[in-house]
Amino acid sequence: MIRLKVLAIALSIAILSVGCGSDASDNGIAASNDIDCPVGGLDNVDGTVEVVMWETFTGEPLAMMQELTERYNASQDTVVVRMESQGASYAEMQRKFITAIGAGGLPGLIPLEETQTQFMADSGAIVTAQACAEADGYDLDRFLPVVRSALSVDGALLPAASDLSTNVMYYNRDHLSDAGLDPDDPPGTLDEIRSVAEAIKAAGVADKPFVMMLVPQFIETWLTGQRVTVVNNNNGRDALATASTFDNPTTVALYQWLADMDADGLLNAIPGTDAQVDHYFAMALGQSSITIETSTAISTINAVLEGTADPAELGLDVGELPPIDINVDVAPYPGISAPGLVQPGGGAFYMPAGNSPEVIAGAWDFMKWFNEAATQADWMIGSTYMAWNTEAYDQPVVSQWETTTRPGRWLAVAVEGIAALDPAFPGPLIGPYTDVRDAIRRSLDDLLLGTATPAEAVTQASGAIDDAITRYEQENF
Repeated sequence: MIRLKVLAIALSIAILSVGCGSDASDNGIAASNDIDCPVGGLDNVDGTVEVVMWETFTGEPLAMMQELTERYNASQDTVVVRMESQGASYAEMQRKFITAIGAGGLPGLIPLEETQTQFMADSGAIVTAQACAEADGYDLDRFLPVVRSALSVDGALLPAASDLSTNVMYYNRDHLSDAGLDPDDPPGTLDEIRSVAEAIKAAGVADKPFVMMLVPQFIETWLTGQRVTVVNNNNGRDALATASTFDNPTTVALYQWLADMDADGLLNAIPGTDAQVDHYFAMALGQSSITIETSTAISTINAVLEGTADPAELGLDVGELPPIDINVDVAPYPGISAPGLVQPGGGAFYMPAGNSPEVIAGAWDFMKWFNEAATQADWMIGSTYMAWNTEAYDQPVVSQWETTTRPGRWLAVAVEGIAALDPAFPGPLIGPYTDVRDAIRRSLDDLLLGTATPAEAVTQASGAIDDAITRYEQENF
């Protein structure tokens, strides 16, 4: 039991490492895109320039970013990038960023959750990658179109790099086999999850076969896969979102599916709280057979399963982690109508304005190096964040890794899902995205841990989203 608890805590930490109104008529980008990028800021530097990068990485991604930073620093003698931990969550770092906007002291680089795209545009506190690319003659076409689209406002790319992830399904192959099912043919839709869960439960293999942490990004992914919006104005892509569209037949049907799964004893609903580990307990103890999670955790989950994870890198004050003998595999995210219908997730690296031209130019130089195909390949293999430079996938080391290793095979599932996405519909673009996700999270709790009906839960969430949008417009974030 102690070993399983350590596994659950380790896995939860792996997952955690991965999370203002504008007076401009063009969706807010003018506030940041009007800031020039001093790409020549290093030309006359005498000595070295320090670029502080705030970060919240843990586990394998942290180790890989440390290695890459050291490698970049050694590759030239002008810029020194220094990593500075800001906790273990994007939310914590965003709060510090907002405080620093007014108080000063912004770093040279800051990775924030991809949900903050509109907020960062409206903040007027960053130099955009679009501005730097145009000033530097830098080709942005090397990056995945759907990711560029997701991280752009009015066609202007905001962050200088992406630590890209998406959602996938983790499942216990032995449980499917024990229920007389083909483990090479895992469920690909919600209807198929129900059928598989019914078979597993009937066979006495697992009590509640589908375990799900109640977090809003899973709901968003299911809706985006059906091209259903969360807010108006084409999910905030055509103009600033002014109203919720969350209350719609698809969302209500999705909530009904969850409610029915719960009522029939097929769903183990886990509150989506910080440092949540209960869904990992359910998988590790064999109480559940299927869960959905981010692809970001693949490297750390693999290391924990093999017993090679360093507890110190995970923030655990324990001895060695033992190998965990669970026959886990990864499959495409199960959609409403088809498998693999996802949206880009993860984080993005922003360059705060207000720093000296030398620091901004140094941050841009590091980001260009980080975006090189060879570096992106190493980043993907070491962290299991996906490369957003398409040229990285042509690197022989990536092809070999994807075909000969377990984490490589697992991440290839996520890569395939991202590659198939339509750049015209990459997911929501919302200023008060954090408040919107909080509203959806509360609605899931009300539905599955409370007494709300699907229609009531959706209606309440939609009203809270409207309120969040109104506050955002009135309070300038």
